Amino acid sequence: MSNRSFPTSAALQNFLLEEAGPGSLVIVPHMRLARQVWDRQRQRELAAGRRAWEPLPLITLQGWLHEVFQSLWPPLSLAPYLKRLSLWRRALASGPSQEGAAPTLEWAQALDEAYLILCRHSLLPILSDPSDPPLVAWRRQITRLFREQLSQEGLITEGGLPAYLTRASEEGRIRLPEKVYVVGFKTPAPAEGAWFQAAARRTEMIYLEAAGSGQAVKAAFTLPDRGREVEWVAGEVIRAAAEENIPPHRLAVTSPDMEDYAPGLRRALAELLGPAQTEAGFAYNLSQGPALAETPMFQAALLPLRFAAGGQRREDLISLLLSPYYPVLHARQFALARWDRAFRERRADQGWPRLRQAARHFETSPDLLTILDLLEQVFASLVVSTRIPGPQWSRRLQEAWARLGFPGELNPEETAAWNRLTALLTELAPVLAESLDAGEFLEWLAHGARAALLPGPGIQEAGLQILGHLEMRGLDFDRVYCLGMNSEAFPAPPRALPLLSVREKAQILGGTYTSQHRFAREVFDALLATAPQVVLTRPQVADQEERAATPLYLGKWEAADLGILSLPHVSWQPQHRAWLRAPAVQAAFQVRETGPEAEEEIPVFLPTPSQISITQAQTALACPCRFLLEVLLEIEDLPEITPGLDPRERGAVLHQILARFAGEFKKVLDETGGWEEEHHQKGRELLGAAARKIFGVSLSDLHWQAEWERLLGEEAGLLWEWLHQEQERFARGWRWLHLEARFQDLKGKDWPFALKGRLDRIDHHPENRELVVWDYKSGEVPSAKKIFHELADFQLAGYLLALLHGRGPATPDAEEVRAGIIGLKSSRSKHLKYEDFKSKAAEWAQVLAQWEARLRELGDRLARGDFSPAPHPAPTGKNRQACRFCAYTLVCGFVPEPAGEGEEEDE
Repeated sequence: MSNRSFPTSAALQNFLLEEAGPGSLVIVPHMRLARQVWDRQRQRELAAGRRAWEPLPLITLQGWLHEVFQSLWPPLSLAPYLKRLSLWRRALASGPSQEGAAPTLEWAQALDEAYLILCRHSLLPILSDPSDPPLVAWRRQITRLFREQLSQEGLITEGGLPAYLTRASEEGRIRLPEKVYVVGFKTPAPAEGAWFQAAARRTEMIYLEAAGSGQAVKAAFTLPDRGREVEWVAGEVIRAAAEENIPPHRLAVTSPDMEDYAPGLRRALAELLGPAQTEAGFAYNLSQGPALAETPMFQAALLPLRFAAGGQRREDLISLLLSPYYPVLHARQFALARWDRAFRERRADQGWPRLRQAARHFETSPDLLTILDLLEQVFASLVVSTRIPGPQWSRRLQEAWARLGFPGELNPEETAAWNRLTALLTELAPVLAESLDAGEFLEWLAHGARAALLPGPGIQEAGLQILGHLEMRGLDFDRVYCLGMNSEAFPAPPRALPLLSVREKAQILGGTYTSQHRFAREVFDALLATAPQVVLTRPQVADQEERAATPLYLGKWEAADLGILSLPHVSWQPQHRAWLRAPAVQAAFQVRETGPEAEEEIPVFLPTPSQISITQAQTALACPCRFLLEVLLEIEDLPEITPGLDPRERGAVLHQILARFAGEFKKVLDETGGWEEEHHQKGRELLGAAARKIFGVSLSDLHWQAEWERLLGEEAGLLWEWLHQEQERFARGWRWLHLEARFQDLKGKDWPFALKGRLDRIDHHPENRELVVWDYKSGEVPSAKKIFHELADFQLAGYLLALLHGRGPATPDAEEVRAGIIGLKSSRSKHLKYEDFKSKAAEWAQVLAQWEARLRELGDRLARGDFSPAPHPAPTGKNRQACRFCAYTLVCGFVPEPAGEGEEEDE
C-alpha cells in the first residue's frame, strides 16, 4: 500500500491518465471526477489522432462495493431505503415504547441514519452500557429487532457491505484487479478502511490525494450580507468569462453551506443569464437539483390522492381542476374555475358529496357535467373508508391519472421527474404489502419523493459549474469561488446525533469539534488544489449577527460591495457591469428626457341598462368605476368561506322571515282590528312557523342552530322582543299599511336609468296623518349625519322618491312622509330600534333634491363614457369612506389623499 500526494487536481488527473491502464481500477469520490477525467482522456486521444480508445476504469466506492457484492452471488439481498424504513416501523411497533417516539416514518428515518453511521464506523454489534441515557438504551433494543428482521428476510444494508466484503476477502472469495487507485479517501470510515486494508492484502493499493497550498487563494472578500455576497459572485464569474476569456465550464462556484446558498445563486444566475438551458446552449449547471417532492409535476400528481386523504377540501379540488398537468381538465379550465364561486356561494368547503352537489346545481353545460361524472369515477376509487394494500393504492392512483390524462406533455426536466415518480411507485409496491388508508399511502409516497434527488439543470461539460464542497474533491478548474467562509459554517459544528451516546459520538467522523476541524482541513486543502486561482468570500453579517472568518484561512480579507443603483456609471467596478444586463437595472437607467407623458383617458362607451335596482344605483352614485366593474361587467368579488355565517346570508334569512310572518299576521290584524293577548300569542305561533319554514334543513347546521337561538331563543330572542315592540307601536296608533311593496319605472328628468326596488314596509298613523317607509337593517344603523349631510346612503331617499313620484303602492294623504330604518342587529336596546329621523323630517325635501341632482350629474358623466373612480364620500386620511368595503381597490387605480397625523380609520 502506497500514498501519493499532488499539489493540484490537474496533476492528479494527469497521473491517472499516465499510470492507470488495463488491469487496474480507479476508485473516485464521485462520478463528476470520473466524467472530467474521461473528458480529459477524450481530448488527449483525439489530439493523438486516435479514433477509438478504452475509457479508464473509474468507479465510485459505493459502486465498487455493489459490483463486488453482486459478483459473489450472495444469499442476501441489498435492502432498499424504503424497505429499511418499513422494517424500522415494524420494529418500532413491536418494540418497547419510549416517551415522544412513535412508529412514524420520521423516527424510522432517524434510526436508519443512526444505524448507517454505526455500521460505517464498525460500532456494531450493539453492546449495552449501563451509563447510556434512556433514549440510547431504547435505540439499542429497537436496533436489535431491526437486525433480526433483516436476518429473517435475508437482507443486508448499505452500511453493512464493507464488513461483509471484508470477511469474504479474508475467505479468499473475491477477485480483485491487479492494481487499485483510491482517490480522495484520506480518512475513510473505519469499516471502509478495513475493506481497503483487506483488499490491499490481495492486490496493490495506491492512495492518491490532491492537497493545495494557501498560495492558490487569489483574494478573499467580505460582503455586507449573504444576498450581496451572492450577487457579487454572480457578477464576478460572468465578468471573468466575458473579460478574461475563461471558458464558463472552467469556472466553479462552491460553498460549505451550499444548501442555503443554492436558491440565491439560482435566482441571481437566472436574472443575469436566463434559463440554464436554451436553444443557444447551456449557461450554467447546478450539480444537485430539487428533490422530487419539490417539483410542480409531483405536487400535481398527488392532487387526486391528497383530495381523498386530506378531508376532500375545496382547495385541493380546485387545484386539481386548474392544474396544467391534467389535460382532460385543463382544456376546460376557464369554465371549471367558475365552480369555485359555486362552492363558495353554497359554503361547500369540503366533502365530495357537498362539492359535487354544489357544482351540479350550478352547472348546465353537458360537457362540464360529463367532467363531473368523470371526477365521480375517479374519487369513487380513492375516497374509500377501508384499508387496502399499497399496490392497490398505486394502481388506483395510476388509473386516476390515466382517466384525467396526467401528466400531459412534459419538457425534459419534467420528464426526468415523471420517470423518477414511476420508479418510486415501483419501489413502493413490494414494501407496502400491508393494508393502508389513503393518508398513510400518501405519507409513504411523499417521504420517498423527499429522498429522491433529481439532477440539476445544465450539464457538466458546459456553462458555469455550481457544486457542493465535497463534490469539488479531485476536480480541476481555472478559477473557483467559494462562498460562506465564516467560522460557524466552516468548520461545521459537530453533527447532531441525538440517538448516539457520548462514547459513540467520540468515535464518529464529525462527531466532535476536533473531528470536524480535522475534516474541514482536509476539505480545504482539497479545495485549494482544484484551481490555480481560488477566491474566498463571506458575509459580514448573517442572521443579524456579526460573523468571524473561518480559522482555516488566516490571510487578509478585503471589504467589497455591489451597490448597483447607488453608483454612477463611471464608478462601476468590473464585476458590476454584469448586472447591467439585468432588465430591471436597464429599466432603471432609461430616463426620458422630457418625462413621462400623461396617458390620455379613453372614454368607455357601454350600453347602460334601462332600469336598475336601488342598490345598484347606490353603487353608481358611490363610485362610477365600481358600477362599471360590479354592475355592467358583472365582475364579482370571490366570496370567502369563513367560520360561522355570512352576515349577508343572515340578513337575507331575517328579511325572509319578517316578510313571510308579516304577510300572514297582517291578515289577523286586519280581521280583528286589535292586538290583544290572544292575538299576540297567535303572532308568536305564526312567527315561529315562518322561521321554521325559512330555516328548513339548515337547522341541522350548528351555526344555524346558534342563529335560531339568537333570533327565537326563549330568554332573549331578537324577534320576540321585536314583536313586543311592534305591539307597543300598534297601541300607539301605528298600522302596517303595505309589506314587501315592489315598484319600478322610477325616473326623473335626465336620469341615466329608471329605478326599481322593494319597500320593506310602509306604516301609517291615521290620527297623526303620518307615513313612514321602513327599511329593515340587520347591521349598523347609519347616523343622521351620513344620510342628511354626507349623502352616504341613497336607499332611504330612493324609497321616498318612489313613494312621492307615485311609483309605490297607493297610500292615503298624509301631512308628513318620511323614511326610516328598523335596526335588528341584536335584542339590545341600542341595536333594536326604530330610527325614523323625525327631527329631520323637514330636511327630506332638500336631501331628495340633492340626490336627484347627483343622478343627473351621473347621467351626464356616463354619457361621456367617464367611468373613472370617484368615490363618494371620498376617503380622507385613514377614513376610507366609500372605499372601505370595495373589492376593486387594487384594480381602479384610485389613490386617496395621505392620512394626516393622528387620523384614525372609522369604525
